[in-house]
Amino acid sequence: MPAYSLPGTEIGPRRARILGVVTIALVLIAVVVHRMVPSGAPAGTIHVTLLTVQVGEGVAAGTDVRLDGVRVGSVSSIDRLGSGRQRISLSLQSSQLFGLTDGSSVDFAMGNLFGISAVDLHSGGGGALLTDGATIDLTGRNAGRLRDATLSALLESTGGLTTDVLTPKLAALLGQAARDVRALSPILQAMGTTVRAFTDTQQMPPSLLFHRFGSALEGVPALISGGVEVLYSAYSNEYLSTPEHRDRYARMFADIQSQLLPATAQTLNTGQRYFAEFIPLMTAVLDRLSGSVSSPHRSDRQLSDLLDRLAAAFTDTPNGPVLDATVDLAVVPALGTPLSTVFGLPPAPGGR
Repeated sequence: MPAYSLPGTEIGPRRARILGVVTIALVLIAVVVHRMVPSGAPAGTIHVTLLTVQVGEGVAAGTDVRLDGVRVGSVSSIDRLGSGRQRISLSLQSSQLFGLTDGSSVDFAMGNLFGISAVDLHSGGGGALLTDGATIDLTGRNAGRLRDATLSALLESTGGLTTDVLTPKLAALLGQAARDVRALSPILQAMGTTVRAFTDTQQMPPSLLFHRFGSALEGVPALISGGVEVLYSAYSNEYLSTPEHRDRYARMFADIQSQLLPATAQTLNTGQRYFAEFIPLMTAVLDRLSGSVSSPHRSDRQLSDLLDRLAAAFTDTPNGPVLDATVDLAVVPALGTPLSTVFGLPPAPGGR
């Protein structure tokens, strides 16, 4: 090797040999390390293929794959197969799949609050356990197991809601509903007032009230049966078999609506105008009457005793009830003699 030197450097033949040997050694070490150290996917990684009819926006190579919120792999590649089908290759950690099968469902969803897309796997019933090279078919009749919930799909559905649902016809319908509800406000207010008044004044337990109100429902079946019979009579009654009788029967309801009900309303209004002032007076009288009975139970017993005695004092005769009484006139002889003469009775000893 001829002697040489580079201007401005100290490299000579000896140092050039040393650098060459070091470079060759480093290359050999790199080759050995590359051959000895395993490369590629870590141990326990399997490759699964998804056959889909669509791919969510933002899903590409490197997109995270999650199972129940835990990252279990990533998307390796996405290929188009034609006929509206795509093939998505997944690299998954087999130790994290926990019995996942090829009957699983897949969601293209948002992975975080920024709308970054991710692939969510959900366990499904049936199917074979996922192994290396397994395929999850989400086309045809299995297309329902694939759902696109990415940010773009949500924005698209919101736009469809705005253009297809929030229409002038819906606004008119909501306005009509608001007017109808406003018309029902008085009756709703009356119902609320009634419930409030009942709550403020009720003194009996609800169980007893429900029992008594429930007893009133015993007549509902007979009422419904009678109503059905009345309706059926319109078709089976001989009186309504002729047109003139049916017209007269129909005219009766018109008369009730146009004559009876207005007359009843007018009568009640007149009574309210002339007799409204007597209501406080009647209330005061009833209060005095109720106050005169100190003990209702004792008054009930006394009144029952009085009625029983009056009933025992009368005797039934062919001419009607007769009072059975004895009058002692021994101390009043002036009344005993004339009364005996009037009734044709001989005077009793002692003037009785």
